[in-house]
Amino acid sequence: MRVNLYDRGLSLEIPAQWTWNAGAGFINRATTRYFLAANGPLTDLPVVPGNGDVDASALPAARVVVEVEAFCRLACSGPATETPLPLDWSTAAPFSDRSLASGRHELALGFRWFDQPLFVFARWADDAPAGDIAAIATVVRSLRPDPAPPVSGEYRGWDGIGPLANIPVGSVTLTPLPAGAISPPPYRTYGYAPFYVVRGKQGVYAFASRAFFNQSCQIQYDAATDRLTCAIPGRVYEWTRFGTYLGPEPASNLTQHRVIVRDGAVWVRYVEDGMLWPSVPDEASEY
Repeated sequence: MRVNLYDRGLSLEIPAQWTWNAGAGFINRATTRYFLAANGPLTDLPVVPGNGDVDASALPAARVVVEVEAFCRLACSGPATETPLPLDWSTAAPFSDRSLASGRHELALGFRWFDQPLFVFARWADDAPAGDIAAIATVVRSLRPDPAPPVSGEYRGWDGIGPLANIPVGSVTLTPLPAGAISPPPYRTYGYAPFYVVRGKQGVYAFASRAFFNQSCQIQYDAATDRLTCAIPGRVYEWTRFGTYLGPEPASNLTQHRVIVRDGAVWVRYVEDGMLWPSVPDEASEY
């Protein structure tokens, strides 16, 4: 039986006799659950005191439980780069050093899907049916996008702009919003505009085409000076191609959109931009 995870664009296959719940829920201040399934009732699963997640040590006899969760507080735990699918359960490992009761087991496998770190957890008792224990690996391997992302264009707030190999090192390209772009809420409209895709020697970046401090300031790229510029009456603002502001205050570096490379393709998070990270970790190395 194939079922969808809550709001993640993913689905997986579970044995027909298992019970499941794909509603998202906050387990505690740092943990969000996107999927829960077991080879028995979900209502009697024990939880870790003060934590709220399933307690592997206290699992009922013969039980197998599979979960998909995210762990985020100030930052999210999990892989820092995109994870190819399908997942390989043989690489799962203990998530913590907490001791478990005899005959009880817990393993986790982290993966990253469109910039969201997630974990698949499996917890089981030694006396669970062998077929249900073996099904864990099959369930994990069955995880897949549903529906599959397009080759390019809009996907859940991301814009697929094509293979990384097709973006020349040193290029600066103004990219329009994709067809069918999601409209942001009113308080986020300042970043809803075409963006510049810039490829350096080390990475790929996407910068807003409007200055944060002045939304009427439409930024242009001047190839002759290799500068991003914005002219307003009486003044011209300038930035390096990597978004670093050149000139006196008040002004700021350009806001960025998140960029990921997944399966060789470049995706830009066009619905959000911000300055919560440096413009470029090491700008000198990008030239």
